[in-house]
Amino acid sequence: MNNDRTIGVMLVDDQKIMLEGLETLLSIRPDIVVVGTAQSGEEALEQLRSVTPDIILMDIRMPGMGGVKATGAIKERHPQAVILILTTFDDDEYIIEALSNGASGYLLKDIDGEKLAQSIHEALSGNLMLTGKVARKLALNIRNTNNRYEKAGEKLDFTPRELDLARLLVEGDDTREIAEKLRLTQGTVKNYLSDIYAKIGTNDRTKAVLLLKSMMEEAVD
Repeated sequence: MNNDRTIGVMLVDDQKIMLEGLETLLSIRPDIVVVGTAQSGEEALEQLRSVTPDIILMDIRMPGMGGVKATGAIKERHPQAVILILTTFDDDEYIIEALSNGASGYLLKDIDGEKLAQSIHEALSGNLMLTGKVARKLALNIRNTNNRYEKAGEKLDFTPRELDLARLLVEGDDTREIAEKLRLTQGTVKNYLSDIYAKIGTNDRTKAVLLLKSMMEEAVD
């Protein structure tokens, strides 16, 4: 709902006191109105049958459907929905899964009211919103993952291109998706994959993924 440039916000949090606090915090803003509250992912999905918020502030840990799963379910049914995670938990797994499921940002609950309002506006403009601590954790996770691939690749004498393919293979991409991302023909991708399989000693895709994951873990030890 967006009339006269007013931003409609839905709040999803299992703690009633948090919902009340956020509603009070946002209600003092003339450009923001809370159009709905929910205490679980299931309740949020039900409310979206009759309410169309501009943005959803979503908690992570809730009884029943948590924030990560709820984000994915909402984006599947309402692809245009803009969802900001607002939580006390900064676990790498939560951050990555929430963003992978379509969240437009990941904020921690220690954010002040002015920054929260600014983040809402920025997310609606299409920007990815991450608090400083979350951004640093995400960058470190990506850097560590890349290091694992590189060490495993060195051990297996992978070329840079083979390393790119191995990374996408482990991430679950199929031949067509790999070809599109690397701008190669599917035939070329298949040739590269054959070379990768030969180097790790298998011609089975599933076994190759498991072996590459195992080698990545060993490269860290």
